[in-house]
Amino acid sequence: MDTVALIERAKGLKKGDRVTRIEEIRLMAMAALHGVKGNFSAWHYFAELKHLRRNPPSPLFLEAFIATAVVGQLRPAATVRALGTLKAKRVAEGQPQLFDEFEALLGDRIPTNHGYAATTFENRDHGEIWGAVGGHIEALDQMGYQCFLNSGTLLGVVRDGKLIDHDDDVDLALILKATSEEEAAAEWSALWQRLVDLGLDGEGGLKSPGIYKLKAQDGCEIDLFPAWISDGQVHIYPHTYADLSETDVLPLRSCDISGRPVPAEPEKMLAVNYGAGWREPDPYFKFPWAHAARRFKTFLGALS
Repeated sequence: MDTVALIERAKGLKKGDRVTRIEEIRLMAMAALHGVKGNFSAWHYFAELKHLRRNPPSPLFLEAFIATAVVGQLRPAATVRALGTLKAKRVAEGQPQLFDEFEALLGDRIPTNHGYAATTFENRDHGEIWGAVGGHIEALDQMGYQCFLNSGTLLGVVRDGKLIDHDDDVDLALILKATSEEEAAAEWSALWQRLVDLGLDGEGGLKSPGIYKLKAQDGCEIDLFPAWISDGQVHIYPHTYADLSETDVLPLRSCDISGRPVPAEPEKMLAVNYGAGWREPDPYFKFPWAHAARRFKTFLGALS
């Protein structure tokens, strides 16, 4: 049966039949993961699963989705999000061991947001990475901008005393001179050409609205986020919207681990970014992008 026929069948299945079909795909995907020979076309079944999904997705569906994606090395970022959702559901059900058992079955094939073959920081020389990052920070400083370690990179040095093992890129925030969302959008948009002129631009330019990809260093991707201060309140897209005061961030200080700039009160920023439980590692943390889009609606609208 071809993909179109499978999709049409999926649309017409009743609940009991749909659950049975999801279980069938899950079992086939798990078998393929563990070397059982057969004709398992991951794209074929991945397309079918999209039409079998109901919201909220069940743990059974999530396991089928994840296993199928891992077999075919499909949609890494979506797979990481699905793992986070599955973990949260199992914890809420009081059965976290079921997630641990499923995760163990995936072995070392769990992707990062950037892919299945991405090189994480676990086995890399962090000294080389900090040196490469320092070059970008110094170049931005010469442009008249202060930068600091941000998001997952800041979380790693504060919580773990190093870059996070399962992470694979560096996050920086750049403090704009703007004092409003509209000014910040205009300054941020104009900044890209200056980055291009200095050879700091990475392939693709915008990673997503409001995030620039800088030139990768030694295979390490570097994401740059905009920050600005308005009426003494700090804004850092996408996690901080007037949740911190200027004195929580400035003056920047040198990180004991990396030697690179960090906020004056990094713990406060991490609590805003990751919530009160930020000290507990969670490789499947899901950032609330929809909420961020609502909060930064004016900034994002001005960018477009």
